[in-house]
Amino acid sequence: MTNMQNLIERIRIKINDTSSFEFQDNELLSYIHEGLSMLEILLLSNRVQFNITYISTVSSVCPVPEDMLEIYKITADKKEIPLKDITDTSYGYYIVNNNIILPCPNAEIYYIKEFERYNINDDIDLPYIYVEYLYNNAVIKALSRLEFNMEQEKNELMQLSSLIIKTTLHKNGIYQMKRYLGYTL
Repeated sequence: MTNMQNLIERIRIKINDTSSFEFQDNELLSYIHEGLSMLEILLLSNRVQFNITYISTVSSVCPVPEDMLEIYKITADKKEIPLKDITDTSYGYYIVNNNIILPCPNAEIYYIKEFERYNINDDIDLPYIYVEYLYNNAVIKALSRLEFNMEQEKNELMQLSSLIIKTTLHKNGIYQMKRYLGYTL
């Protein structure tokens, strides 16, 4: 397992800024966080299942969790509740005004949670290939600010993106992505 400080040091070596002359740690950290957002989009757009958690409800109205990227499924009495349009009168749930409206109380909402955003001294609890993606993305961001030609780094990032998708899809991590009214990514 690596930590954020080690990752930033690796990035500094690659961009030739070991003395922190060009970039502050916080700027490089922001590039890493941008990479986390891009990784989430990459995984979601390829319908890869990751980072699923759940909450139990006691009411038929539940606020959308702040760390939610996408609903995976909602169940009540061990049966899945389908997504419906707000104007539809059939049985199901919908989202409006940042609330999940359920047809019954006592449901379990399984959702895809965004990756943790790390601080400088935190350990990174992600697979190695994801860390490499973050590394390459941050290097590209930093070098582009310095107006360097980054064709090799961009090619590496594209290869990593492909490898991440092939690896995660191979593990049968495919799910039907759901879109819903009133909440956007």
